[in-house]
Amino acid sequence: MVTGETDPTAFEGTLLIGWDGERVHWIAVGADGVHDHGIETEIATLTDLSRRFSSAATVKLSLLRPVSSLMPAAVAAGIEPHVLDLQHGPHDQSQSSRTFLSDRLGEGLALIESGHFGSDDLFLKAFPLGQWASSTLAAIESGMNEVRTGEWAHTVHIDMAQGRALMMRFDAEALRWCSVTEDVAGDGILYHVVNSFHREGVDPTSVPCRVVFSGGIDEDSPIVQQFNRFFAAVERQAAHAELAESALLMHLVK
Repeated sequence: MVTGETDPTAFEGTLLIGWDGERVHWIAVGADGVHDHGIETEIATLTDLSRRFSSAATVKLSLLRPVSSLMPAAVAAGIEPHVLDLQHGPHDQSQSSRTFLSDRLGEGLALIESGHFGSDDLFLKAFPLGQWASSTLAAIESGMNEVRTGEWAHTVHIDMAQGRALMMRFDAEALRWCSVTEDVAGDGILYHVVNSFHREGVDPTSVPCRVVFSGGIDEDSPIVQQFNRFFAAVERQAAHAELAESALLMHLVK
């Protein structure tokens, strides 16, 4: 666990809690930025965190890079529980789904996530006033805001974590593709990104494209070198780089 000098009894900011399927990520954010953050290997530590930050004004709960599906909200309405099965095959029956909506991406968009949203919700038991939010959807909204004011015809965002990556591709007008993969070894991520262009008949080496990495990655990572061979502009996102895999949660701070 990473600890700082925060006096939690005086903390009245926003507490972000993320679950990646194996670990609890948490970030305490105040008016002047990140006060403290950490990663816990036991889900039972949720109770300790709820006591430690009992004075938090807001608690946001999020799954980190979960299996999810995107579609227009009007299409998803009424069939949300079946969308994941249609796109990904039968899901783990121990998990349920939750739908998050956005009107910041043009037409209304629904993102359906698979996770621990059932009656035995350990996160809400620890934080009864907590609110479930989608860090994936928040990252898409942030990426779209960025490309609307940028100069690149295409932008790819890749958020890396241990054994999983969230990939998003935008043009100047819209989100073109979003996917989560566990195929992070070798050329897996590069293949998925390049293939997303090819499915639309676009040669990624012939169009202006910027690739931005974030999460648990550094500039010397082999995957960065792989992308440098195909794309002219490859960079690591500087904002909140010290938070590594947990930084995805910061998109929830609005």
